[in-house]
Amino acid sequence: MKILVTGGAGFIGSHLVKKLIDKKNKVLIVDSLITIGGIKYIHPKSKFIKGNITNKKIIKKIKDWRPEIIYHLAAQSGGESSYDNPKDDYLTNGYGTLLLCNLAKEIKVKKFIYTSSVAVYGSNLNNKINEKTKINPDSIYGISKYAGEMFINQILKNTKTQTIILRVFNTYGPGENLNFLKKGMVSIYSSYIWKKKPIIVKGSLNRFRNFQFIDDVINILYLCLKNNNFKKNELFNISNGKTTKVSELIKIILQINNIKKYKVIVSKNTMGDSFGCSANNTYLKSKFKNLQFTPLKKGLKLFFQWINSVPVKKNIKNYHPYKLLNNK
Repeated sequence: MKILVTGGAGFIGSHLVKKLIDKKNKVLIVDSLITIGGIKYIHPKSKFIKGNITNKKIIKKIKDWRPEIIYHLAAQSGGESSYDNPKDDYLTNGYGTLLLCNLAKEIKVKKFIYTSSVAVYGSNLNNKINEKTKINPDSIYGISKYAGEMFINQILKNTKTQTIILRVFNTYGPGENLNFLKKGMVSIYSSYIWKKKPIIVKGSLNRFRNFQFIDDVINILYLCLKNNNFKKNELFNISNGKTTKVSELIKIILQINNIKKYKVIVSKNTMGDSFGCSANNTYLKSKFKNLQFTPLKKGLKLFFQWINSVPVKKNIKNYHPYKLLNNK
């Protein structure tokens, strides 16, 4: 099967591409290589085009390749980072998705799978979030990701292309950029341990999230290819539904590293940061039978197995987990 993965050199994208290629698919990666949250990795068996999906010349190259399936992961992917360049955030996440939807409609793509974000919901302190919860983003990033969803619904809803929108909750795992401290709570706090520096927490220790291990998210993304239990247009929260406070997350991180005492500094929260969000994943489980999630403690142990293989240095581009595997 011919599959396009936009953002396929980024954190989630590189893991997805490996899974797809392991399953004997032909994969085209389109990536600007400006990824911030992950170490860049281009699978050697993929076809690669460097460029931004807002560039119509790049869209033309995708058209010429004619994918059957599109996984659209390319995005400015950080809430805090969206305030550094709001125009770029909105163009990439909104307009870029519009162009890709128009292409999918023109070449009659079978499936269009879009990774949206928990950020579209904003904070929800009292109730578990389900797919019908009110959209109320706290950040520019949340607004732009929801714009992508609206373009998908407007352009592809009434075509023969099946659309699957996945609102992905906080995801962590090997391949994150440990030197980038504006995205990913788990990665950020783990990075301080890696560098043997005090953990700086921007905001209350009582903030809460659902934390998903990367392998679980990739499993769901891959199963979207084969699942015959879907409606024409689907929307899922990708979450294990387990509520974890920041204070509890840090406690487990220290525990698995056999650290009894560690300096934690609490500072003011960042712009656009949600206080708390936790999902009800009943609908997800109804469509993906026998779905299992990695417990947080086990996932963190796997994460630190990789972290402990990475030397503390400014440039860790050669330490993506798949590069390490290839070099063995």
